Amino acid sequence: MPEDTICAPATAPVNAPVALIRISGPDSLTAACTFFSRQSIEPRKALYGSMGYGKRIDDVIFIFYPSPASYTGEDMVEIFSHGNPLIVRKILELLLSAGVRMAEPGEFSRRAFLNGKMDLTGAEAVNQLIMGKTEWEVSAALEQMHGSLRALIDGLREKIILLKADIEADIDFSDQNLDSIPSEALAEKAASTRDDIADILLRCRMGAKASAGFNVTIAGKPNVGKSSMMNLMLNEERAIVSDIPGTTRDIIRERVTVEGMQLNIHDTAGIGESGDAIERMGIARSRKSIAESQAVLVVVDALRGIDAEDRLVLDELKGKRYMVIINKTDAASEENISAIEKEIGRGIRFSAKTGAGLRELEKFLADIVKNEFTLPLANSFIADIRIVQLLESALAGMESVIELSGEQPEIMAFELQEVLNKLGEITGEISADDVLDSIFSRFCIGK
Repeated sequence: MPEDTICAPATAPVNAPVALIRISGPDSLTAACTFFSRQSIEPRKALYGSMGYGKRIDDVIFIFYPSPASYTGEDMVEIFSHGNPLIVRKILELLLSAGVRMAEPGEFSRRAFLNGKMDLTGAEAVNQLIMGKTEWEVSAALEQMHGSLRALIDGLREKIILLKADIEADIDFSDQNLDSIPSEALAEKAASTRDDIADILLRCRMGAKASAGFNVTIAGKPNVGKSSMMNLMLNEERAIVSDIPGTTRDIIRERVTVEGMQLNIHDTAGIGESGDAIERMGIARSRKSIAESQAVLVVVDALRGIDAEDRLVLDELKGKRYMVIINKTDAASEENISAIEKEIGRGIRFSAKTGAGLRELEKFLADIVKNEFTLPLANSFIADIRIVQLLESALAGMESVIELSGEQPEIMAFELQEVLNKLGEITGEISADDVLDSIFSRFCIGK
């Protein structure tokens, strides 16, 4: 376990009403009290005083959390100062002069893990709680931080340990004519465990998909209002809007939230007759974005109607989920709009100028997101590729156990131990330093 003491600001280095400086390690209280105006410290009680050495730096609130009842499981001090970065820097300089060192990214959470205050699924959820961009991510991360995924993994491990014990008992006492467990019963127990792993894996994959967001491409020929529509969806002037065709030469990527879910919106170059080399590159990227998207919004101009260029775009969407957005309906005649609807069969009447049709568009996108899930999103987990791959390996291991049922019990026991090891890596009961380095290096400093 670490024997040194670390410190870091736990708030952003910007001017703010309050800043938080966190200290953790065996010398936390001694180092902090060297510069605190009050020496009589009561644990877990907010004390008002000043920080400085010879000269007051700032008035602060000082809280001491004795081990093990702290976030890291070590002695911890939290100092709340005024949120001027100059003040924060001066307080940190005092602590460094007392032998405290600056923390690495994620080092507080890493110490919490090493001291048994949380498992790896909870630690990773802490980072997602900070970085989450949607209501679902924040809610799921909070539940996972409090053990929702770990509880299921622990339950799986208990089932596998019992199954392994049954198999090993048959091996150890095979010469004593004791009743052995029928191979059918072993296969049934293994299949039940396999199904449990498959269910958790499905929920983790759905969570990973939701965290990444859903790619939606805005496509169409040049100068139909694609960028104007994107700006309306973002409620800001993100893309340059001009009457000159071909203004957008590259893909503009932004994120929006629809009904609590993240969408990655790609505004693309207009697809039409290629001009110069740069325009051809833009069109090629547009086609690539369309191919990689879960849905495409095809924008057509209600004033000009459907022409050969529009049909060229629509022809490229075979097999894709898409919706035609009939833009500029605020200025077009009913005759023009009806003619477009008759040809395309479906579409959303829209105006990037007035906002008409925006709610219908959002509903279409929300329905796409909901259709991506085979289970309610609320039952999903925050999971990165590490967890997904470990669950995939565990699932493959259980498939091997099922195939071996009734034969070669020693190999079955070995396979079950391998599955236990994979599940132990998920929660961190088995963990290599390089894995921990990879996980916690993604955290912000101070957490």
